[in-house]
Amino acid sequence: MTITSGQDAGGRAGPDEARDPAPALRSRLALLGLSFASGAVDALAIVALGGAFAGVMTGNLIFLGAAAAGESPEGVWSPAAALCGYLVGTAVATPFARRGPASRRSGPQRAHDPWPWPIVALIGVEGALLVAVASVWAVLGEDLGNPWRCVLVAALALAMGVQATAILSLGPAGAPTTFFTSTLTTLFMGLSGARRGSVDPWAAARLVCLVAGASAAVLVRDRVSGWAAVLPAALVVAVAVTMVVRPRPHRSARS
Repeated sequence: MTITSGQDAGGRAGPDEARDPAPALRSRLALLGLSFASGAVDALAIVALGGAFAGVMTGNLIFLGAAAAGESPEGVWSPAAALCGYLVGTAVATPFARRGPASRRSGPQRAHDPWPWPIVALIGVEGALLVAVASVWAVLGEDLGNPWRCVLVAALALAMGVQATAILSLGPAGAPTTFFTSTLTTLFMGLSGARRGSVDPWAAARLVCLVAGASAAVLVRDRVSGWAAVLPAALVVAVAVTMVVRPRPHRSARS
């Protein structure tokens, strides 16, 4: 189990989080929103744009390996575009992410700390990318030729690369929001261990949000296809705005 600095070994609130739980709660709710958006983006990329993942690059590497062996070689373009977009997003986001918690002299990001401004800015950039994709989708629809589908897949993957890099750079205060194999493994290791307090309910919640996001995106696409990409875009923008608008710190009675 991954333990954040706001938790003890049993997954309970530690002294930092108990002191002021509001920032930690806002951070965890933001991670839930990003997980929901990630599920929606991946579902749309797979179902509507050529069968490649926008956020799960190991799956795309497998698609590329199968294509290299002669299995549906025409299907190489979509996963290749997604992989390139993701890597570009990671490369572009990394210099900005390094200005976040890793550069703080006071130590790593803690669960009760507000997200650093470079991280919030990266989430805003991700939201802008998804808004651009949603706009193109709404105007042109999804019945596009293969080159345009690859462009949209690459743009979605670029946004997921930015998101993954930003959240990963938070260190212990972050959690996976685009790839969940280790989260699922850790969760079920805790369940199989039958140890009280060994299961992180927030990890389970992120998995639920991932699945719910995928389901919601497909349902929206089935009913109003042109607005399908608006859902993840709106969520990410909402997360960015939520993390920008920060409440004033509480002042003690003595001050």
